[in-house]
Amino acid sequence: MNNDFFRLEIENGIATIWIDSKNDKMNIVSPTLIGDFEEVFNEVNQNNQIQGAILISAKKDFIAGADIKSFKGEKVGDFQPTSRKGHAMLQAIQDSKKPIVAAIHGTCYGLGTEISLACHARICTDDTKTKMALPEVKLGLLPGAGGTQRLPRLVGLAKSLDIMLTGKNVFAYPAKKMGLVDEVVHHSKLHRAAKTLVSKMNNGKFQRKPIKKSLVEKLLDSSLGRGVVFSQARKKTLKATKGNYPAPIAIIDCVEAGLKKGLKNGYEKEVVLFEELMLSDVSKALRNLFFTTTEKKKNPYNVKPKNTDRIAVLGAGFMGGGITDVSVNNGMDVILKDLSEDMIQSSKSAIWKGLKRKLKRKQLKDTEAKTIVQRAVGQTDFKGFQGVDVVIEAIVENMEIKQKVIKELETVCHEDFIFASNTSSLPLTEMSKAAKKPENVIGMHYFSPVPKMPLLEIIKTDQTSEETLATCYEIGKRQGKTCIVVNDMPGFYVNRILCPYLIEGLLMIEEGVRIEDIDGALTSLGMPIGPITLLDEVGIDVGAHVMSGNMAQLLKGREGFKINYSMPKMFEAGLHGRKAKKGFYNYAMKKGRLRKSSPNQDAYQHFGNPSPKKIDRKEIEERTMLMLLNEAVWCLEDNILQNPKDGDIGGVFGVGFLPWSGGPFSYMNLLGLDHVVNRMEHYASIHGPKFNPRPLLKSMADKGEKFIV
Repeated sequence: MNNDFFRLEIENGIATIWIDSKNDKMNIVSPTLIGDFEEVFNEVNQNNQIQGAILISAKKDFIAGADIKSFKGEKVGDFQPTSRKGHAMLQAIQDSKKPIVAAIHGTCYGLGTEISLACHARICTDDTKTKMALPEVKLGLLPGAGGTQRLPRLVGLAKSLDIMLTGKNVFAYPAKKMGLVDEVVHHSKLHRAAKTLVSKMNNGKFQRKPIKKSLVEKLLDSSLGRGVVFSQARKKTLKATKGNYPAPIAIIDCVEAGLKKGLKNGYEKEVVLFEELMLSDVSKALRNLFFTTTEKKKNPYNVKPKNTDRIAVLGAGFMGGGITDVSVNNGMDVILKDLSEDMIQSSKSAIWKGLKRKLKRKQLKDTEAKTIVQRAVGQTDFKGFQGVDVVIEAIVENMEIKQKVIKELETVCHEDFIFASNTSSLPLTEMSKAAKKPENVIGMHYFSPVPKMPLLEIIKTDQTSEETLATCYEIGKRQGKTCIVVNDMPGFYVNRILCPYLIEGLLMIEEGVRIEDIDGALTSLGMPIGPITLLDEVGIDVGAHVMSGNMAQLLKGREGFKINYSMPKMFEAGLHGRKAKKGFYNYAMKKGRLRKSSPNQDAYQHFGNPSPKKIDRKEIEERTMLMLLNEAVWCLEDNILQNPKDGDIGGVFGVGFLPWSGGPFSYMNLLGLDHVVNRMEHYASIHGPKFNPRPLLKSMADKGEKFIV
């Protein structure tokens, strides 16, 4: 039998259920497919010729998860019937008298993992592409098809909470070690091994090996230990999320309900809380951000890109090394050029260090790691540059030097090569004046550290060609980055919205507000780190540089805007930030890591030693955030941004802007544009016209409109 999601084949009493969603590249389960599940498993259970079944994908991945766009409900109770049908479907799999084995290769996420948990056994491939996860928490949701109940009973309480509360990937061998899967085999043997496993289960020869648990793990899984685990999990979660994310606590509640009051109670708790989360503003914002990010995976330009299999990177420093790292790890060959052989070796060592971590976790094979590191060819000359279409520059932030490099490259590269600058602040229009072909000059602004930060800000000038844009967008995609394209103006987008936010924090120090109070207010709101800590992290010298030059000129010209000039003074005094162990905070080694300790009281002397001043935490939040939000609207007015969606992505992935809100424009929608305008006008009456809301914002608020994101 066949339907839109399954193909059923029977051989020697064993049914192979091929998962093969029609017209889709990946297997994604929607509520409308519940009937297809019921149909195929009814056939398995009722057909006397079938003694057992294998659930396996005909595509490169197992099941990528649920169709999130199909989650619809306007009010409490709307989605609960669908959830209960899903629970019943998986319970029918679990209750089958015939053994059902999930044979997993590739991505097995969300509902895919939950379906596999309902099967009687699981077998997966040793391929590094094979990974299981319950990532619903990242969308403000919980595993809603029995995952909160089946996983703890399979792998233990502590491990299951770790998987569900982080949404992390579990690769093949760690999955086998914790008991999530029963066997790990080569991809070529998956189907045959699954058949063998079904036969063993029918013959009573299969016995799941007990998972080795430490004494601590045994205690934590006891009824007494569970109370400790739940208590600590709630404390740690609330500390980490500041109460801004309801999903992690809901997951803990579901697990606890099931273990204390039984599966039936746990399933019902899951149904109710899943819907509550689905209807919440936080989940809506996170899902919207997910959809927008997914859209960005498609190159928006119809022009064929140049060859991106091999690129060149100039500069083997922290940024150049990071760009090389994400390139070679994603299948690209890189010529890494630097004047210093030591710098080249240092960058290659950093790449290898990252690969060793993956090897240790068995996320990578030895042969794969060696292939990756060999893709980076370090050299101190321009050998091979004639054969690359794109050169990414990550050298000193100096216009004269960058323009000189462009001219030098024009003598060693082919005439139509693309020059991509990793500049964070220099104007690309000015830079392109040095090029014979300014249409081939573009900005590719990566964020530090490059292997971890997901955003790539692509900066175009009025002359940048579509082919250049398409090529650099393709490189960003291949490097695993989420790309936004912005126009060339001071600060581009991310740094431009960041500067007023940071400056307002510095001005509050000048008023006498304590450093830790400013940071504490913003982290409580949901920023990953406070604005003052951020300056320490990027470096006082870098912060001073970004907030000088063309960005300073832009801000100086604004009515009522004041710039704080304390950072250059701090830099001269040796307070360089975290890298120097002293900046706005003191830093000390603790457990092998450099960690922030206490606020540096010496920093205040560069602000005139103001008398300590206490202001309401809400005021700290609003003054800093309103400056950022107003600047985001200004960027839209100035056509730096193509749309508010890009503004949200840049805010979340570049600045770390309140992820739970979905980004600056979504946050303004959530607050209400009229409320945002009212608060800006309130602070304008106290602190001057720098808080005046932008005309676009005021006009939209007057009309009762929202930003379309």
